[in-house]
Amino acid sequence: MLRFEQFSQDTQFLRLVHREPDVDLVAAGLEIARDVHPNLDFSRTRAALQQAVARLTHPITRAGSDFDELKLLVCYMTEEMGLYGRPDCLDDVDAHYLHKVLETGRGIPISLSLLYLHVANELGIPLEPIATPGRFLTRLQTEAGVLYVDAFDQGRILDEVECVELICSTTQFSPQEVYRFLRPADERSIAIRMLQNLKNLFGRQERWTDAWRVQSRLSMLMPGSWRERRDHAVLTLRAGRYGEAVELLKKSLSVCPDEDRQFLQGHLSQALRLLPESN
Repeated sequence: MLRFEQFSQDTQFLRLVHREPDVDLVAAGLEIARDVHPNLDFSRTRAALQQAVARLTHPITRAGSDFDELKLLVCYMTEEMGLYGRPDCLDDVDAHYLHKVLETGRGIPISLSLLYLHVANELGIPLEPIATPGRFLTRLQTEAGVLYVDAFDQGRILDEVECVELICSTTQFSPQEVYRFLRPADERSIAIRMLQNLKNLFGRQERWTDAWRVQSRLSMLMPGSWRERRDHAVLTLRAGRYGEAVELLKKSLSVCPDEDRQFLQGHLSQALRLLPESN
């Protein structure tokens, strides 16, 4: 049971749902954060990013090469804005939300990279999002060759060989397999990755209402995914929305693969048992 009015104020998120181009991912990220921070003031985040653009505009125009432009960007983001990652950020919800990343300076790879991307693109630096397994990076095609930025590792700049080595060291993929991932990610897949990170984190922390909100967004972005449909039904139950859960679980059972039937039947029985208690 998905209601578009649940996210009626989230104009950029709904543009992603409708597969429209040129979505403002910073705004979409703030819309997602508003699920947990309902009084979030978008203007403060925008002002901080606009200040970065203003401070960098003159130095960028005087840079001698695209590589120099990249180094100026990285220097500002790390030294002036204090943005970088730490291993413990991965289990910190604040590190997933852009406005909190700007406040604390700590983020996960994708949230840090989105801030880099926004500032770079405002400055005319064609930085690209690269969604490799295990580490979200950005990339710039320069006269000196292709360069990657690991915002999580204090803006470390890598050539392609170093980038492949990094991903191989953090995953089970071979170099040949990693090269297949070195292509720009589209806006919708970036939003899905942000949401999946939050879904996994809220699940580990048993924050079921927050996980349900995230799952509602994922189900809207991927309406054809059986996994997301199943998870939406289950998380609706865990969020205590028993009436909705009964309906979703029944619909899921009518089309589920055999391997999920017992799992879903158990959850439906639980929802039916709890439903009278919620009235």
